[in-house]
Amino acid sequence: MRYLFDAKLWDRIETVVEFLIMLGLAIAGVIKFNTDIVEAAFYVTLGAIIAPFSGIERRTKRYLLLGGFFLGLFAGYFD
Repeated sequence: MRYLFDAKLWDRIETVVEFLIMLGLAIAGVIKFNTDIVEAAFYVTLGAIIAPFSGIERRTKRYLLLGGFFLGLFAGYFD
């Protein structure tokens, strides 16, 4: 149970999850590009925000992504 307190492990896990979400949003953007360019740009923008190499600190990323998620719900992108 000692590994639960390892901060480096949690940072690595968060980086992997960020990368997978970025990849998923990029794929969603490519799929939606043929039908709705604005929605595709929305997904690509969210992917650029969450990218591990974007240089945005993690706390700011979380707030931007939450705001983007609620904007997407309001716009009807996550049906």
